[in-house]
Amino acid sequence: MKRTYVGSLACQRDSSLLKGFQTTVVSCEAVDSKDNKEGPPMYHVELHDTILFPEGGGQPSDTGVLKVLDGPNANESVVVSHVAREGLHAKHCVDNLIEPGTKVEITVDSGRRIDYMQQHTGQHLLSALLEQKYDLRTLSWSMGEIPNDKKGPLEINDYFNYLEIPRRMSEQEIRDLSDAMNHYILVEPMSISIREATREAVGSLNTDKIPDDYDLSKGIVRTVHIGTMDANPCCGTHLKETGQIGSILILPNQTTVRGTNSRLYFMCGQRVNKYGEMASEILTKTKAKLSCQEAQIPDKIEKQKDQIQKLSKREQYWMRELAAYESKAIIEQLKQNRKAYLLKDTFGTLEYLLHILKEIRPACQGMPNYILLLCGRDRQTETGSIIILSTSGEDISRISGKLSSCFRCIKGGGGSSGGKWQAKMAKVTNQEWTALEEFVAFEFKLGT
Repeated sequence: MKRTYVGSLACQRDSSLLKGFQTTVVSCEAVDSKDNKEGPPMYHVELHDTILFPEGGGQPSDTGVLKVLDGPNANESVVVSHVAREGLHAKHCVDNLIEPGTKVEITVDSGRRIDYMQQHTGQHLLSALLEQKYDLRTLSWSMGEIPNDKKGPLEINDYFNYLEIPRRMSEQEIRDLSDAMNHYILVEPMSISIREATREAVGSLNTDKIPDDYDLSKGIVRTVHIGTMDANPCCGTHLKETGQIGSILILPNQTTVRGTNSRLYFMCGQRVNKYGEMASEILTKTKAKLSCQEAQIPDKIEKQKDQIQKLSKREQYWMRELAAYESKAIIEQLKQNRKAYLLKDTFGTLEYLLHILKEIRPACQGMPNYILLLCGRDRQTETGSIIILSTSGEDISRISGKLSSCFRCIKGGGGSSGGKWQAKMAKVTNQEWTALEEFVAFEFKLGT
């Protein structure tokens, strides 16, 4: 059955098509289980033509819905979670089998499509101005606001796109660049057109960025033209004119990468509104927390930072003093019994235990057959720490094994030949701490 290749898809010929597009299923193949280890069975559907854009050119794929128009499943709506490009073919990822020959009607997630077009067209205009005004080529670009299962919820700065350019720009250059962008968005918008060419008609056009698996002998090269200012090969979906970009925000903050290269962060269109709303919410909450106005926030934070530093110094001082005081009794226990322990049920952080260890260690030098156990937990974070110090690797192994059985989430190591064994615990419960106390009472008071 005939199919339309990527490059000539309906979504690429007319990016304004968002719903009501009818087409026919050409093939439906089950996704290899190796590529889909979790979840329900998935299928790759290829259509005669599509208004759902397959990922490419730095632009994520569209999402949408296929409404089945005929057959036993007529009127069923099938969600398209992703559209992948495989060579010349657009493969729609769905969780329902749709028989080849079935007629379907496509609806695009219009909010997502318009957002991606605003970012992508904005990038083309921005790259053109960078090259014209500053002789700065765009080395690469990345679109923001792309959800990622590994990354988790998006943060406010995840909504920015970035361009990588050969050098860092000054704040004045960025202000001038923003003015130029806004001029072509608000004052003198330019039309955007798409031109298609076969391999033979490409001529001197640079095709280096066309993927290696895209067969130019069967496909076409699409060139995006912004007025007479710019022409670049691109497979993505684009707006009709630069005025539809709506607005742009370019950050003065940049990141230096790969030597002298710089990442220039920007966002366009509705994202600017969303960013403003999110920033306003953060400012409002910050004002309430600090009991001040926006302009006073930096000074307030600086004062609190100074206070925290002073409090931290005091805390460190008294922690050392308390560690020195408690260590005296522990050292006496070691001298008398060759066994000693400390259980710190409140604020028993690893930092405090290490202060204790620092005080005690000199007294252990040359002491034969001793064993020292330091245990602490922090109730607020439900975490804990254990340190065992001994001349005997056998004693360390025996005691650490019994201690490990007291806790569900414990990880430690060391001291197999004597010396120090150290462990951290997570999600420490009262029941686990009680089990620890009972073991220590038996091991260090009654003997074994």
